[in-house]
Amino acid sequence: CLHKHKTTWLKLFDRSFSFYTIVILSCLALFAVYGFGLTEQPALKLNLFDISATDDTPAITMKSALRLQRSDYGYHRPRPPYLPVQHVSHTCVINRNTSSEQVIHLPTAVPHLILIGAQKSATSEFRVLADKHINAITPHSVGAGEPSFLNDEVEGPVMELMLKGNKEEEVRDALCRFRQKYTEFFDMSRVNENAMIVAMEKTPEYIMHPNLPLVIDALCPPWKPKILTILCDPVERAWSHYRMDVRKSQKRGVPMTIPSFAERVRRGIDDFISNGLLNVGTMSLQDFQTSLANNSDVPSSPFAFPKNVTIEKYAQLFEDYKESKEGHLIRGVYAPLLLPWVKQFAADDRLMVMKFKEMWNETSVDEAFRFAGVADTSIDERLANKKKKTTTGEGDHHANKGIEMSLDPTIQLYLKFLYQPFNRLLAQLLGEEWDGWGEYGVAEKAAM
Repeated sequence: CLHKHKTTWLKLFDRSFSFYTIVILSCLALFAVYGFGLTEQPALKLNLFDISATDDTPAITMKSALRLQRSDYGYHRPRPPYLPVQHVSHTCVINRNTSSEQVIHLPTAVPHLILIGAQKSATSEFRVLADKHINAITPHSVGAGEPSFLNDEVEGPVMELMLKGNKEEEVRDALCRFRQKYTEFFDMSRVNENAMIVAMEKTPEYIMHPNLPLVIDALCPPWKPKILTILCDPVERAWSHYRMDVRKSQKRGVPMTIPSFAERVRRGIDDFISNGLLNVGTMSLQDFQTSLANNSDVPSSPFAFPKNVTIEKYAQLFEDYKESKEGHLIRGVYAPLLLPWVKQFAADDRLMVMKFKEMWNETSVDEAFRFAGVADTSIDERLANKKKKTTTGEGDHHANKGIEMSLDPTIQLYLKFLYQPFNRLLAQLLGEEWDGWGEYGVAEKAAM
């Protein structure tokens, strides 16, 4: 049949081919005009991020677009509109159905925000600013500083009850008591009178406790407090921490008994090696300084790192880490410390991680307070008076004021090399916004 009507089929084919050829070429032409020209269609691009294109709305930048993308671990920096603060009451019962039954009623459950660290990362500056807000309150309102409540009093008993598989009512009773005790760190008369107030506390030690994310959600399930973290460059953090210890030693009026910063670094590196964070082939600080003195070129990294170690593996090593008395270097290895917090709070945008330098930028500080739920964020005049400088060019904790010390540039470079791989892990955990943060660069070369 096909052979018999060959001429007819060929004619139809020719006509169909011509028709479809025209259609295909037309589609390609339209795609070339509009498809490759999407960058010239701002409304379409902005709508991908649910932002309206108006004369008052600038085109979204690559940096802000990256902040909307979640990292491989589920974190991205929260953006407006932020989750509302949960101003809720809470009632729980201790010793239910017994003669000693006690009903605990909290007109307002607290806290709403917990600042978990890092130490020497302007957490006290944030607390000072919070105390000057009408709609914010901290433990300073009752004469308390850093409560350390969750790690000193709650974590141990709650984790022990859970791990031992105690009866549900025993765990419930313990949590109820701790909820009531948490209110003792705030002026609850102010909290209960002002429906807009945000109760926040800061304890930089919290970031060092991997079980606390689970404890917080068990303790505060109805009101789900938000978590804020501020990270200082780890080299600057270690140096500031040392200067704080020197200041405290001098303030006590006793001879300085703490070792030199170089000795503290040496002990810290020994701890890293003994706990598997570094390999035995690591060059000592003294050998590194000798190498620098004998060579004009900046050397490669003096550290021997374990190969193919993930954030999860480092986090496991941290759980077994036994820090020496002066070993503060570990507090700047942020990625493994933050991992359990990211896993627990990032998915529903209850975690915000800020850079230390942002604490000296009024827009960024305003962003942090809005994330916390504070309505009035008028802090620019106070912020202008909080800018400071140190020997290394960064802002520093006010507690170190008057301690005139200079960081040896060879030690600074040594520590830059130490933290560089860990900072890259931080970019994996928190996203591309953290790429290159804390990297060895121009400033270190100039210092040499």
